[in-house]
Amino acid sequence: MKFLAPLLISFMTINAHAFTLNNSAKLVFSQDEVTVNVAGGFCNNIGISDTEFLSIVGDAVDQFWNKAPTSRLKLRQGQIVNLATAYHTDLICTAGTNCTPNPAIAVASDILVTCNNNTTNFSSSSILGVTIPNNISGNTILGSIVMINDTAATQFDTKSRAEKVAIIAHELGHAFGLGHSPVEDSLMYYATVTSRVALGADDISGISYLYPKQQPISGCGTVDMSGKGPSTWPGLFIGFSIIGLAELFRKKKVKLYT
Repeated sequence: MKFLAPLLISFMTINAHAFTLNNSAKLVFSQDEVTVNVAGGFCNNIGISDTEFLSIVGDAVDQFWNKAPTSRLKLRQGQIVNLATAYHTDLICTAGTNCTPNPAIAVASDILVTCNNNTTNFSSSSILGVTIPNNISGNTILGSIVMINDTAATQFDTKSRAEKVAIIAHELGHAFGLGHSPVEDSLMYYATVTSRVALGADDISGISYLYPKQQPISGCGTVDMSGKGPSTWPGLFIGFSIIGLAELFRKKKVKLYT
């Protein structure tokens, strides 16, 4: 099964959407509600208070990800938490070509947003945020960390409030399992777009793939127009619907992006 994961992810671009995952293991949170907390006392250069930072996080979850109609995942604004200075100063990854999460700043649960001033994490002032699920059990994300550039040269402080909301929302997408999208009208597009105010279709496809909203059939309501009581019509309707859906899915094209 280990060899199947990359192939399945490569082909999971249905209806011409092109979302990608930020890993080859389809890492996801197991719970339907994930809290987003903010580390207090660390934002020295981005020009906002801890309270305003938390407010921006709240707008990011409500304006963007909680608007996805076909996803069961709900992000919740959490609270300001006090943590060790390592969350402000340390590397997000240990040394090496691939990013092995730094265990010193593992997030116990949910998502933590923190300002960070490490110039290795932010080798350029144009890098506004870095994110990684850094507490994992099997294929389950226990905790993720979002770091916002708080170096002296940061460009985050030059962004409007609306842009800051979109930037945080973008990083939260990485925190719960999404990678970058090549579709420019997507929130998860790799570069900042100043007019970003809502999710794109690609974003909705991505979060819905990772966290699909289940809609089980619990019975059908019918209206008896004949006065003769129940008939076989509901059963026939369900049967034809299933056949029709199967034919529809058979004809759908799957486009591979590389």
